[in-house]
Amino acid sequence: MARNLDLAARTENIREQRPAPTQFDLDQIKAHFDESISAVEKQYEISDELFSEGKLDEAKTILRSQIVLAEGVLDFLIHEISKYGLYHMYEGSWEKSERYPNFSIQMRQFEIAMSAPDSKEWFFEFLNDRFSRDVFLAEDNMKDQLNLVGVSFSDVMQEAFLMDNQEQSIKYGKEVIKALFARRNAIAHQNDRSHASAEQADITKSFVQDRLAEVKAIGNAIYVVARRH
Repeated sequence: MARNLDLAARTENIREQRPAPTQFDLDQIKAHFDESISAVEKQYEISDELFSEGKLDEAKTILRSQIVLAEGVLDFLIHEISKYGLYHMYEGSWEKSERYPNFSIQMRQFEIAMSAPDSKEWFFEFLNDRFSRDVFLAEDNMKDQLNLVGVSFSDVMQEAFLMDNQEQSIKYGKEVIKALFARRNAIAHQNDRSHASAEQADITKSFVQDRLAEVKAIGNAIYVVARRH
């Protein structure tokens, strides 16, 4: 039987159909943060029980996991605030940040925008995909991202860690962020062990409570500054 070697017509303008990401308002974003932090704090019940049973290593594993989880909650908050802020700058309801005009998009996204000039939904979908693989927990990354989306990093640090002046608040806040990220990485990537000695760092419930309080202070401050916007 002869084979049909005719070239089929190329299919154009076909995109993979995916569910559109949900656009949450600021109060919903804050609720996600609060619910997630509360879930992390409930893990104290498990570590307390393990400590009471004399299972110290197991209890400390739970405490270490709380540091990683809490940092993840903060990172997700920054992702949600990022999408919210940039989208509302794009649609005109937020004042554009200094860095907004230089925010780049891929040509394929530009073509999608040109094909539907009256729709803004494509931009939110683009943001959802654009930030999905980024992590904003390092000091410089967090600072750059918050400033990009119009939530002043300086104002967030002053709100979270009120000192005599903003300069002191920023300095203290940067040290907190740096220490949180360093311990998170040590736990997540090397089981809290020293590269030099392979000894595992100790951890206590009071230490974790202090770190979670810092995460909550930063998250709450981001929400407050975004609301002022």
